[in-house]
Amino acid sequence: MKTPAHLLASAAIAAVFYPAFGWKAVLILAGGVAIDIDHYFLYILKYKKFGLRECYSHFTSDAEKNNYKDVMGILLIFHTVEFAAAMAILSFYSQLALIFSIGLLGHYILDAIYISTVPKRIIINHSVISWIAKENSNRKIYIQARKRNGR
Repeated sequence: MKTPAHLLASAAIAAVFYPAFGWKAVLILAGGVAIDIDHYFLYILKYKKFGLRECYSHFTSDAEKNNYKDVMGILLIFHTVEFAAAMAILSFYSQLALIFSIGLLGHYILDAIYISTVPKRIIINHSVISWIAKENSNRKIYIQARKRNGR
């Protein structure tokens, strides 16, 4: 889902919760929009580039053009069940974490709608544990193939 959609939805949710939380409702925006910073972190790590516009293009229009090939199987740390679970647990102990998590939930819902309508398949890993298992499995397959080829 593109940033303007996340921003608009998060602002609407924040407006609904403003009477209950006051100025703290701005944390809903952080939970709904700022968590996409993990896309930027991954882009920097993978491509060693810092261009924000290029990063945004890479994960939106460029990804659509190449049928999501370059983003298939990536790990976005703030989009994992482990991060969501950690925030849910923190929400029992901190009102600020609860407010942030409301925005986070809105973000996840928008992403789920996007995934089910545009690429129509899961394109990222939603679990750190699953990602590690897949990476280890892929590494073993690679090593076995090298041994068969005498390398």
